[in-house]
Amino acid sequence: MFKTFEPIPAMTRSKGDALRTLDQLHVPARLATRLQIHHHLISRLFRQQSLRWFGVLAVVEIALLVLAPWLAIQTRFYADPVSLEAAGTMLPLQTGVFVAVVWISMMALGMYQRHGREIKGVLIGTLTRLVVALIGSALVLMVLFFLAPGVEVGRGVLALSLAYAFALLILSRLTFSRLANGGRLHRRALFLDAGTRASALLVDEQLEDELRSVSIVGFAANGTGAQSSPVAVDPARMIKINGSLLDTAFEQQIDDIVVASDDMRNCLSMNELMSCRLAGINVLRLDSFYEREMGRVMLEGLLPSWFIFTPRFNSTVLRRFSRRLFDLASAAGILLVAWPVMVLVALAIWLESGGRGPVLYFQDRVGEGDKVFALVKFRSMRTDAENDGVARWAQAGDDRITRVGSLIRKLRLDELPQLYNVFMGNMSMVGPRPERPEIVAGLQREIPYYGLRHSISPGLTGWAQLRYPYGASVEDAIEKLRYDLYYIKNQSLLFDLQILLQTVEVVLFRRGSR
Repeated sequence: MFKTFEPIPAMTRSKGDALRTLDQLHVPARLATRLQIHHHLISRLFRQQSLRWFGVLAVVEIALLVLAPWLAIQTRFYADPVSLEAAGTMLPLQTGVFVAVVWISMMALGMYQRHGREIKGVLIGTLTRLVVALIGSALVLMVLFFLAPGVEVGRGVLALSLAYAFALLILSRLTFSRLANGGRLHRRALFLDAGTRASALLVDEQLEDELRSVSIVGFAANGTGAQSSPVAVDPARMIKINGSLLDTAFEQQIDDIVVASDDMRNCLSMNELMSCRLAGINVLRLDSFYEREMGRVMLEGLLPSWFIFTPRFNSTVLRRFSRRLFDLASAAGILLVAWPVMVLVALAIWLESGGRGPVLYFQDRVGEGDKVFALVKFRSMRTDAENDGVARWAQAGDDRITRVGSLIRKLRLDELPQLYNVFMGNMSMVGPRPERPEIVAGLQREIPYYGLRHSISPGLTGWAQLRYPYGASVEDAIEKLRYDLYYIKNQSLLFDLQILLQTVEVVLFRRGSR
């Protein structure tokens, strides 16, 4: 009545079975073979932690930041034991404040972001971010020392702490970059049944450059011989499966087997894949691999079942409650700091218009559940910008933008009045950017699943804004939808905090503004 799985063939053995068969060999051969298998397993274990290496890097750099103030007081008071002892009594508290401020500044500038865009190269980007983070940290620390004199350190100690932190962090980043670029932290991936979809997405050199933590070893046809789709990749990149799929995976030291068939309905060798999975090799579909490595959803071939059966969409009551609390707290904090700037921006707009034009601009946008609300911004365009009644995206060098408007757009200051929308509940701090109803109507006709962006409240900032520049076309809207769906699927309080902090980098380096 019930169909059972066929037994796993002896050739497709698990790691434990492979080791147990060594008992049949004579001692020298058994020892050599066992050492070889253990070497493969240890090297795979090292690479399989590559997805967590940014966490390891963060822990190491926190330890280095703890070390920096200690080295600073040792250098500053090495000839004065009394002052050295006095400085040491307050060192734990001062070190905690120093580490927290510098580390949060580094996080805000994307130095622990796995999916990130570099600034003119890896080394220059790292140096730029680190210098800006330390300068910002110095300013914040001086303000804290003024407000809380009990944690204050001398200017000499602070300067030395920042200098030591810079040197130690550069050393750690160079070491990490050398390990990463040398491929020692890269996971090794084998693509099984690589059809046209895999070829178009992953053989492209630009996309392969984004796979910073993965080395594509090659592509293999289905081990059963029943190829579910024509192989559409370069024949030179094909790998022949010798024996079983598991044998080939061990031989090539594979960490990930990616099932990349164009048609998943045809029968794959489930026994082969199950053997690999039980042996500790990760087996995943192309869309899951793409999402993990790119930080966005693969829309090509996406079916409604992906949304229905994906367990990670989080819209529980607890998530909505925590999201609302986060919105109110973060909006209040930003308003407390930014209100003087908002007053100056309003005054500049009023003066430029000669006291005749409005300071604020209200525009209909589509929010959660396709509800239309009035989004409020500082006016950055001429008052006659859309007298023809036609809704259009802003373009690079748009002549409708005023001089003050150009400046506040580059610094994203025109968005600050949207804090009102956050308080009113029309928007959240983090989420997909809301678009105008006229534009949304056109995009929903042209882009499948575009309306799913409205399943949560729109945001003042978001994952798509961090990862993709300003969108002004249907093609841009498709790319941003990939990131929006990734955020909707993986949203969490920690993810929101990460996005909000890294928005500082977007503002400082003026990415994607028009």
